[in-house]
Amino acid sequence: MGLRELRQAKGLTLKGLAALSGVNYMKIHQIETGKINPENIALKTAVKLAKALECKPEDILAK
Repeated sequence: MGLRELRQAKGLTLKGLAALSGVNYMKIHQIETGKINPENIALKTAVKLAKALECKPEDILAK
């Protein structure tokens, strides 16, 4: 399950996840659409997203 699926499962919009995580919504969009490869995101970013989505950082890295 990738970032988009995790976000949607929580019922969050891009901007909603951005507000919860502190990660810019455009960066989240770029990760979800593949413009930024999930394996190339900073650990700090993965941790912020995982905390907001209540999952493990490695779950964010799944495609």
